[in-house]
Amino acid sequence: MSRAIQLMALTIGLLWVAPINAQPLIDTLWVWQGYQAEGRCRVQLYRTAPRAERAYVVVLRELAENPGPSTVADARYLAEHVGRRLGVDPTQAYWIFHWGAFSFKGAQPSAKELFLRATFSRTSSGRLSAPHWHIVERAEVEHLTDRQLRIP
Repeated sequence: MSRAIQLMALTIGLLWVAPINAQPLIDTLWVWQGYQAEGRCRVQLYRTAPRAERAYVVVLRELAENPGPSTVADARYLAEHVGRRLGVDPTQAYWIFHWGAFSFKGAQPSAKELFLRATFSRTSSGRLSAPHWHIVERAEVEHLTDRQLRIP
């Protein structure tokens, strides 16, 4: 095979592979049992940008179809169980709780959205602490996910 054809094949291969790297590591519907009803949210797992304090970003999208408790009401429970299931220490991740038009039945598409960033630590007994909350902008979430954030 000529050098030009090899170079072209390599270039095509890189162009094909590049979009795969821009995807979340996990993007799934998460279901959990609340006290009175089953809860549902969308969970996306990302690696953080290089040199970030924490290794992962977990985005939990509040869905209009959630008949159970809100993601914020069960934040500590979700961080512990989602983290365990995905193999992520909750104290080594930024937890982003996200609301948008997708969070409300009958809502018209809108640019209005809310992002809350939560971080957790461990107590002396080993339990997960209460979350430390911060309101953040989309730009900060995009930075934390190394520009990989995908919100349909």
